[in-house]
Amino acid sequence: MAQETELPPNITPVKERDESLDLQGFLDEIGNSREVLVNKLEARDAAHAVLCTLARRLSDGEDVKLMRALGRDIGEIVGECTILRGPSHARRMHRDEFIGDVADHLKIPVDQAFRVMTVVFTAVRDRIPEDEVAAVASQLPADLADSFRRPV
Repeated sequence: MAQETELPPNITPVKERDESLDLQGFLDEIGNSREVLVNKLEARDAAHAVLCTLARRLSDGEDVKLMRALGRDIGEIVGECTILRGPSHARRMHRDEFIGDVADHLKIPVDQAFRVMTVVFTAVRDRIPEDEVAAVASQLPADLADSFRRPV
């Protein structure tokens, strides 16, 4: 089983940007990325695939906190995922399973799914407070948590 991780206390994440919670800006950032363009994906589909997989990995309370932190419009994507998964609790999954689920959802190769996941993670974490980045990362296995955190 993957080990849960927390950001070491002596390391402070660097907030690179402070993006608006505007849905169109969020989708434009994702949709204009090389990774999404190369795979001929719609930005909302890419966001939905990654956020739904993430929502399945988070506890019931943490998915709601993430949804609220993203604001009404972007958070609605997470809300759709939470409704679809029902009243279940967080599902443990390793990095490869997470990326495989994204790849299956988008019907793209696994290596491309990792790149798309990274684009969506960046767009999300640049819009949520540091404490929410840490809270989400703490519920992910180490290899996924590192992908979600901001560079240090």
